[in-house]
Amino acid sequence: MAGFLGRFTQQSAEVLDYDVDFTEWFSNRTDAPATFVVTADAGVTVSGSRGGNVVRVTISGGTNGQRYKVTVRLTTTAGFVKEADFQVRIKDV
Repeated sequence: MAGFLGRFTQQSAEVLDYDVDFTEWFSNRTDAPATFVVTADAGVTVSGSRGGNVVRVTISGGTNGQRYKVTVRLTTTAGFVKEADFQVRIKDV
């Protein structure tokens, strides 16, 4: 899994979710996901849930024309930490 997952676009009134899949990273590991934290630049609202190796990030809000970095930080049962980032651009049409 790459550290930077890509760029996505949504409108300011939308509430959308994005899956961050850590399965590949865990394929050669003996530990498992334990906890996660989702953060974002100020201006958007984020929340997250985890099912297995996948963290689902829900994003809402934002200002038209702005870009926001979102980070998912996953900690394993062995204490290792993996971060994945992506960017959301707000574009109202």
